[in-house]
Amino acid sequence: MANRLKAFFADESGVTAIEYGILAAAMAAAIGVIFGSEGVFVTALKERFASIADQITNTNNPGTSK
Repeated sequence: MANRLKAFFADESGVTAIEYGILAAAMAAAIGVIFGSEGVFVTALKERFASIADQITNTNNPGTSK
């Protein structure tokens, strides 16, 4: 019985699985924050597209006369 307890406490394979689980949960949370409905990435992307649209709208068309 003592040998089995020593072997159980020496076995570290379960620790590795727990570490991978924690890492996967952290990555999922980060992806949710970045790509969420109003996340950092989505907000920056919307602002950039709005800026580009404003530049296109305010650009003079070379083929027209004023």
